[in-house]
Amino acid sequence: MSEPAARSSDRTVVAIAWAVAAVVIALVVAFIAWLALGDREDASGPAEATATQSAVPEGGAEGEGAAGDEDGTAGEGTESGGATGEADRNATQDGDASSEGGTGAGAADPGATQQSPSPEVEQLLLDLQRRDPDDPMAVGDVDAPVVMIEYADYRCPYCARFHLEIRPELLPLVEDGTLRIEFRDFVIFEETSRLAAVAARAAAEQDRREEFQEAVFALSTEGHGEYGRDELLEIAEEVGVADLEQFEADLEDEELLAAVEADSAEARSVGVSSTPTFLINTQVLQGAYPAERMLEIIEQEQQAALQR
Repeated sequence: MSEPAARSSDRTVVAIAWAVAAVVIALVVAFIAWLALGDREDASGPAEATATQSAVPEGGAEGEGAAGDEDGTAGEGTESGGATGEADRNATQDGDASSEGGTGAGAADPGATQQSPSPEVEQLLLDLQRRDPDDPMAVGDVDAPVVMIEYADYRCPYCARFHLEIRPELLPLVEDGTLRIEFRDFVIFEETSRLAAVAARAAAEQDRREEFQEAVFALSTEGHGEYGRDELLEIAEEVGVADLEQFEADLEDEELLAAVEADSAEARSVGVSSTPTFLINTQVLQGAYPAERMLEIIEQEQQAALQR
């Protein structure tokens, strides 16, 4: 084959590859958007009296029983199976941080059908896993059969609830090699959240990420936490960040900020619009689920991984 013909053939292959990738990404976006749409439709109907008050911290900023929309907070999470209604499923929508949402979680619609992602979408969800041994925002073996990608905002009350109450119950699976958790920043509450995200990465540079994250999330247990640079410096000192001067300098680090922005861009590119959102291998969960349900899904995905 002549050199011009070879170059033309290469361009054709690249073009086809990009077209296929674009179609698959569009399928993922459509799938996650379908989840969010189903969430809003279900939230607008009558809910069974199965919601638990623990879904929103007592005295928090989230309004009880209000359905969310694009500019506020969703009242129910959505599972990739398409059925809604487990108690404690709440998500904060990408948009106006001042809007208030609710906690109402109704029983599953008897007419709901189980919907699973297509094989192409499943593969793209799996491809989002980084499995990078040097990822400072991840815990767990890189070869764990199940990877949970967590998209979160530090000022999201439901992200706080997951980190402080639910995540600890998953850690035994991290320790035994079953589960890897990859944290991804999804900044939806603008500058304060962005600053917190960079600060968490600065703490990670000094091996204090988990302690720092827990302390910052604790500020949002009763609503969207309000804090600034000085408060984050105080937290860094409290959790044992050794070099506070370096920590403060890292708050201006362009590479750390770029990493935060890249995570947020990734979330939007695959159709994520609320926090917390979890990708557990091929399952998508939107909202703060009970630990028992997350453990069930992890077990299901572990069995499915063994069959691949």
